[in-house]
Amino acid sequence: MDSIIEKYIDIQQEILSDFAIRWDGEKCKTSFRDDVKKFYGFEKKFGWNIILNSYYVINDTELAKASFNKFGLQGPSRHTDIGERYLRLYGLLNSVYQQKIAMDNLMEVFKLTNYKKLSKELAECNLITLRNKIASHPSNYMDIQTDSEHKFDVYEISRPDLQIDKITLLRNQNHFENFDLVNIIKEFDNKVEDILQLITEKIIKKIFNNQGKHYEEFIKVNLIRDGAIISGDTIITFIKNS
Repeated sequence: MDSIIEKYIDIQQEILSDFAIRWDGEKCKTSFRDDVKKFYGFEKKFGWNIILNSYYVINDTELAKASFNKFGLQGPSRHTDIGERYLRLYGLLNSVYQQKIAMDNLMEVFKLTNYKKLSKELAECNLITLRNKIASHPSNYMDIQTDSEHKFDVYEISRPDLQIDKITLLRNQNHFENFDLVNIIKEFDNKVEDILQLITEKIIKKIFNNQGKHYEEFIKVNLIRDGAIISGDTIITFIKNS
């Protein structure tokens, strides 16, 4: 089953695909990239390349998350292997960081309102913080804590905890920091979903004036995100407790 993130990206990809199918190079006096630029209102023709690359990166990262949700850090292997846990942790975090960059690119190319604020909130998610701290290991992490006695902080991953799928960082051989990987992925995903909802909404409103099949699919994804169950033409919604 596709994630909410994938569902929003699917709508955006379908919009681009429909345009590409309708485009007739023999009749058009301009290039495909010129017409894509006009269709979306991009500032530059390279906007087409940016959104394509961003879609690929975002979907690839969703595959990495799905693998983690299914197999954890150990992976599908039945044999306990601490090296596999390190590889999957590093791979997952670096993939997420690439997704963060892809989101920044989409926000910029579609000129999303409050782009800088949204980008800052995404960068401050605990999952990105964990990635940055682990990426700096074993050298240094420049965003030092107030109680640090050094000009930079050094982080180590607790190997015993990693063997049981727990993420514990030891800062400067003295302070422990714990991260719940499942929950901080959810926090990050919620922020990505918020942004993709805004981008998709802007595209559909600008191009289709909130009408047609893409708008209807967009509304369905929003309902699913809010907990609705959709089967065919039947939509079951639930009242949230205040």
